[in-house]
Amino acid sequence: MLESNFTSTILADLKILTKKELREIVPYTPQHIHRLEKAGKFPRRLQLGANRVGWKLSDIQAWIDGRTSPAVNYLEDDEIPY
Repeated sequence: MLESNFTSTILADLKILTKKELREIVPYTPQHIHRLEKAGKFPRRLQLGANRVGWKLSDIQAWIDGRTSPAVNYLEDDEIPY
């Protein structure tokens, strides 16, 4: 099991996402992603070739982890202020 986790961690570090794969994970338009990149609020794309870009899966996962907040603790029904 430990070896499997180690292997998947290494693969996540090496995996490069295409634009299509990125859109499946992050439901933003390409224009919005580009604006976030320029503002330093989204992982930078990698230039893989003259006409090909990609994003490191590990960078995208870290970005998502940084954006998710802890679950909200909801009040009990009798504690809801009206």
